[in-house]
Amino acid sequence: MEVMLLPILAAGAVMLLVWGGAQAVASLTDAQKRKLKQRLSTGGRLDDVSAIAQRNILMQQQRELDGMSAALLRISLFERLNRLLVHAYPDVTLGRFLLVVAAIAVGLFLLCLLITGSILVSAVAGGIGLYAPCVVLSSKRARRQRLLADQLPEALDFLGRILKAGHSLSTGIQMMGEELPQPLAGEFRRAYDQHSLGQPMDQVLREMAKRIESTDFAFFVTATLIQRQTGGDLAEVLGNISDMIRQRIRLQQHVKAKTAEGRLTGYILTAFPAVMFVIAYVLNPEYAGVLIHTSTGLMLLGVAFGLQLLGLYFIKKITAVVV
Repeated sequence: MEVMLLPILAAGAVMLLVWGGAQAVASLTDAQKRKLKQRLSTGGRLDDVSAIAQRNILMQQQRELDGMSAALLRISLFERLNRLLVHAYPDVTLGRFLLVVAAIAVGLFLLCLLITGSILVSAVAGGIGLYAPCVVLSSKRARRQRLLADQLPEALDFLGRILKAGHSLSTGIQMMGEELPQPLAGEFRRAYDQHSLGQPMDQVLREMAKRIESTDFAFFVTATLIQRQTGGDLAEVLGNISDMIRQRIRLQQHVKAKTAEGRLTGYILTAFPAVMFVIAYVLNPEYAGVLIHTSTGLMLLGVAFGLQLLGLYFIKKITAVVV
């Protein structure tokens, strides 16, 4: 029993070591964070609207104080990863996220290496430790994008009614930041804060479209920018865009229903080998146990698992129809 605990304790020690390194890196920016908190507290004593906007912008800048994150953002791969992280977990910096991922991957690698003695299986486990957090980020970002897409038609109708009532575009953006549900309200609130600090509305809308990364929202930004240059009834244009977005959503739901059988087939084919292995192990442990208790069997399991993931990836690509 004590011998079996040694690999687990060793892997835990490695994970704690890497986590301690993450905390050490984070502590290097404490002085900058204290300065930022002083600026935030100073802004909190002001009474005008610009002070409130400044507090919100400074809170957005706090996540950029991590020196490790600033260095990694110069690389395009990590810059794309940071965009996922901002959408999924805004309070977590890129440097800390990468250190946690490294701790998970190294811990799984050493744990499998100490238990199985197979470098190939351990490498597969370490790769899973690297890949799984990115899958979580992508999944959470996808949920956020779906929420934004579902909320956008109602938001455009709301803005159209505000404009018809005689209010300005900046006032409409402020009211949308106050009245709309999250996550769309947070984006409009940030846009209004930036505009209150003196940024031109055109620049604010372009940055907002870059953050949201939605084709539908890009239509809204383009129509607004053109209307500001040429004039016209923006409320009517927003109504047409919201109708177009609703039609696209209905078409996406129709396509999703048509491809449901293919996706279900992929999930069944992925889960079927694992279920059959469990059944075989319960019925005849000596027969199925060869795959667990021998290095060759573990290697075959690792290869089979990788091929299963590859097959699931291709099935998802085939059934993913872009509308």
